[in-house]
Amino acid sequence: MKLMAEFLSLKEKISSKKAKIAVVGLGYVGLPYALHYSKHGFSVLGIDIAKEKIRKLQKGQSYIDNISNQQIETFNLHNQLSTDFQKIENMDVVLINVPTPIDNFNQPDMSFVQAACQQVVARAQVGQLIILQSTSYPTTTKQYLVEPLEQAGWKIGKDIFVAFSPERVDPGNRAYTVANTPKLVGGYTPKCTQLAKVFFGKMAVAVSSMEVAELAKLYENTFRYVNISFADELAKICDTLNLDVFEVIEAAGTKPFGFMKFTPSVKVGGHCIGVDPHYLKWFMEGQKYATPIIDAAVNVDESMNKFTATQVIKVLAQEHIPSFSAKIAVLGVTYKKNISDLRESAAPDLVKELRDYGAQVTLHDPYVNSLEIDGQPEKVENIDYLELYQKDLVLILTDHDQVDYQKLIDHNMLIFDTKGVTRTQHVPELYGT
Repeated sequence: MKLMAEFLSLKEKISSKKAKIAVVGLGYVGLPYALHYSKHGFSVLGIDIAKEKIRKLQKGQSYIDNISNQQIETFNLHNQLSTDFQKIENMDVVLINVPTPIDNFNQPDMSFVQAACQQVVARAQVGQLIILQSTSYPTTTKQYLVEPLEQAGWKIGKDIFVAFSPERVDPGNRAYTVANTPKLVGGYTPKCTQLAKVFFGKMAVAVSSMEVAELAKLYENTFRYVNISFADELAKICDTLNLDVFEVIEAAGTKPFGFMKFTPSVKVGGHCIGVDPHYLKWFMEGQKYATPIIDAAVNVDESMNKFTATQVIKVLAQEHIPSFSAKIAVLGVTYKKNISDLRESAAPDLVKELRDYGAQVTLHDPYVNSLEIDGQPEKVENIDYLELYQKDLVLILTDHDQVDYQKLIDHNMLIFDTKGVTRTQHVPELYGT
């Protein structure tokens, strides 16, 4: 009965919003969750090892595009921000939202998860619910939370509770947010799952295990990666056949069933879609299992920068502009439109490819002012149409809504469009004309 009391006590605290929430990691995932639970009446502690992030937040300054300074200021009125993990000891629910990047060899970098979990495990308290939300391979939660807790003498599902619930935050997406996106929940025991379901509320979708939730997240993003890579391959096919890939995709999209629209990309960017397939591939290699479809998709994705650069040089040659003296403006360097996120952006490698041909390349984006290329920061200019008019070619890499593409078209600019935003004007574009 005493053991059952921990479960019932925490369930009541969560239901009555008396539970104190710690959010570990205040990046693109953690900060939205911290704001969400504060908005819904919980007392929240935001923790991050980056002192500069904490300083900015304490001053009411946001560093994420769709989170305003006002939202941060409101959060600060009733909640805490800290770099001190010791404060976790006073929390009822701990959400871990730290990065899971890949290294230069496309291998998982688990250092952030390992460090965060070690801090949390060392300060675990009776009756806490600990939820890992960082995307990773199956068995991650068991390896970094369950086993260390059990080794420390905890009885999981009785005196402490552990679950995995993968984040589904899409930076810049205003239609689907933390509040209305379904949330997979897999606990180490049924009691763990029940508590996590209560915590996430009506958007929670329970699955049978932590591993199911871990693999489901990898699958949903790998699904997108594979299909974008297939669209990339279609782009190459269309280039060979002198067809417009965007017209082909739109034509296929008229079928009302059995088709999902994916468009080509110079590189599959972002922290999730461009990374998660490598986690799944790496994990299955450890199981002695080959992943030929993922392997093929990776090969296509990794070929697109070189393919794009070659296509640019072809367009310049058709206009009798020597590549070694060409002035090229790369328009949009973030990994997706209307945000400042540079993670896994196509721009650095594409710029290097173009410069290998001798081209003079400048960077332009309304959301960022610098971009790291070969370990060195380079200036990114805002959108100045008079400056763009001086270029031999404008390469549209990210289709930000702030850009007035019609101004470029009206000035008879040579435009190389990787996104199809000018295709109705019959200007040169990436995949066929």
